[in-house]
Amino acid sequence: MASSLDSLIKEASDFISSEFNLQIKKSQLKIYSPKNWKKFYEANKESIIGFQKNDEGLYIPKSYSAYLREDSAFFVPNVFHEFFGHGLFCEQSSIGKKLVKLTQNKGDANSFLYDKIDLRIQPLGLTNKNIDNYEGFALWLEALLCKETGNKKNWDLKKEAIHKDYRVLFEYFQEAEKKLTRFGFMSQLGFLKEYDGKKIVNTLKHLYGSNFNNIEFVVLYGSQKPESDIDLFIVSNNPSQNYFNGWLGIYELNKKYFQYLADKLDIRVTDPLFSGNLIYGDKSNFEKIKKEIQAQPISQEAINHNLKQAQKQQEYLPQFKESPRDKKNCLRYIKTYKINAQELSKGKKILTLKNIKEKKLL
Repeated sequence: MASSLDSLIKEASDFISSEFNLQIKKSQLKIYSPKNWKKFYEANKESIIGFQKNDEGLYIPKSYSAYLREDSAFFVPNVFHEFFGHGLFCEQSSIGKKLVKLTQNKGDANSFLYDKIDLRIQPLGLTNKNIDNYEGFALWLEALLCKETGNKKNWDLKKEAIHKDYRVLFEYFQEAEKKLTRFGFMSQLGFLKEYDGKKIVNTLKHLYGSNFNNIEFVVLYGSQKPESDIDLFIVSNNPSQNYFNGWLGIYELNKKYFQYLADKLDIRVTDPLFSGNLIYGDKSNFEKIKKEIQAQPISQEAINHNLKQAQKQQEYLPQFKESPRDKKNCLRYIKTYKINAQELSKGKKILTLKNIKEKKLL
């Protein structure tokens, strides 16, 4: 059994590495005989919340440990669920990492799992309770790994045997993957992101539907760190909008309004244009727009516009008391609009936030 289990784990690990660029690094797998499982249950039934006598698998976030009963008819799906599903979630997802930290520091993990999520504090996840994010991902990955390793029939049998609520949760996560794409699905659950332009554009197509056809170009900008939000600047024939779902921030401008702001050398427009990378749209037209901005004279209108925008941001600030992310962005743009106006008045085009930092103007 040991060799076949090692082979199964390797096959699943290779798929996860190839598909998601993720690896199990800390989690341990512990297999118990029926006799030892009974002893394990008796020793831990009081200390492990929700541990039931008939359970066949268990994951302990605090110690990164997956425990499995070897005589289960669903042993293979259980390995995928506990070791890979919960293991990857606790090791690699920002939600799971917080759960581990709480359990290791004797925090209120129970409240974290079962209380309704405040989206102002945690915008990530697919459900309104972290216990469902935790279990839903494990069910989804369990089914996927069973399919990829030739164990789909075993999963189908298990799916019929589990509680109806778990089947509903699994189906919800399956639908979420279809809607968000696999890339968006993993990002929404707080896993580290790869900045793959094709995957991002594919996700946008799913999110936008037919409105994607109205997009002129898409720019990827911002820090582009694996743990950061993905920031996109979009110019389109759609209405202007700001959109944020926990991992994806979209600043979309209608084409006419974009041109108006570009003429005013608005820092929120010039920054993504000159600091970001075009991932969708006509490259020659994109470069033409940038050259026109570089060549246009600095007008008093542009200076006044940036000063007024700084004032507007100051007026918006009280609205963001409950939103740390929006408050931080607002404070940043109060400063950068002022600096941009000051530099424009000296005949200098700053264009990007990076230039402001490099010139130590902040």
